[in-house]
Amino acid sequence: MKSSLSKFAALIGLIITLSFGSTAFASDHDDDQFKFTGVIESLPNTAGFIGDWRVSGRTIHVTSATRLEQEDGRVAVGVTVKVEGALRSDNSVDATEIEVKAQAEGDDDDDDAQSTFKGTIEILPGAPGFIGDWRVGGRTIHVTGATKIETEFGPVAVGAFVEIKGTIRPDGSIDATKIETKSNVAGGDGRDEFKGMIESLPAGGLVGDWKVKGRTVHVTAATVIDQEHGRIAVGAVVEVSGTLRTDGSLDATRIEVRTASGSGSSDDSTEGSPATIKGVIQGLPASGLIGDWTVAGRLVHVVSSTKLKSEHGAFALGVTIKVKGMQMADGSVVATKVSVRDSN
Repeated sequence: MKSSLSKFAALIGLIITLSFGSTAFASDHDDDQFKFTGVIESLPNTAGFIGDWRVSGRTIHVTSATRLEQEDGRVAVGVTVKVEGALRSDNSVDATEIEVKAQAEGDDDDDDAQSTFKGTIEILPGAPGFIGDWRVGGRTIHVTGATKIETEFGPVAVGAFVEIKGTIRPDGSIDATKIETKSNVAGGDGRDEFKGMIESLPAGGLVGDWKVKGRTVHVTAATVIDQEHGRIAVGAVVEVSGTLRTDGSLDATRIEVRTASGSGSSDDSTEGSPATIKGVIQGLPASGLIGDWTVAGRLVHVVSSTKLKSEHGAFALGVTIKVKGMQMADGSVVATKVSVRDSN
């Protein structure tokens, strides 16, 4: 009898143990959701982001029922998000909620992981928010939706001088975490006015697209053109006013000639005397920077001893520079120092 009671008690204990164990297991899985945090690698080209996303190598299925939390930022390629949903057998996720995660304060200033680079914007992508590959100071800059862009000192535009922080890839390009404009393109607030040399004009008159200091200027019959100080021609320095487009080009409302073609800006006089030239680079050597340049219509000989200072941007066609050197008998200048001019 005692043996039977012992067996019965043991059986009851086992039942109780299994019952509580089963209850505990169920409570741990009441929220039957898979969660992970990763970086958006690709998005569907559909309204409301409905479709398949790629987040840190995993496929995320997003439907109209998926809740998108964008309080700390907008959904875009390169943005870090927290995903919740049901895990499929193929390791993809049926998302019930996706939350954009705010970048930790100071992450973009981590000097241990970040490199800093300064240069002049040469090419911008046409995508909204300037997402894509930029060309700055001869280097490719990869910009995503997570890149912080600060424009306190001027808008993002071709010709603006910027400071970039990010991670350098093995090919020398940079994955930008932060881009800050350090100067306007030129003049005023940098949005509707700049000065530069005319590099090309339309073939059939003045109406059409001009090239001024590396930028496209759209001229119409309504554009006021002031030629009091010289005629419109390639090489003339003009002041352009108008409305800035997102691609950096300008719809001109007024163009005023400031310096006639070929006059340049110099204070040199005779052979062997010190010479200074301020103007736009119109020609560069085919390879490297050592060789003959054309600056404001003048021939400039850059030699191995010439000091080249590019603190305010890279040497490129259309960039304004200051040349110091020695004048030759033919009017050319042997440069001792060449520096990119600050656009402020």
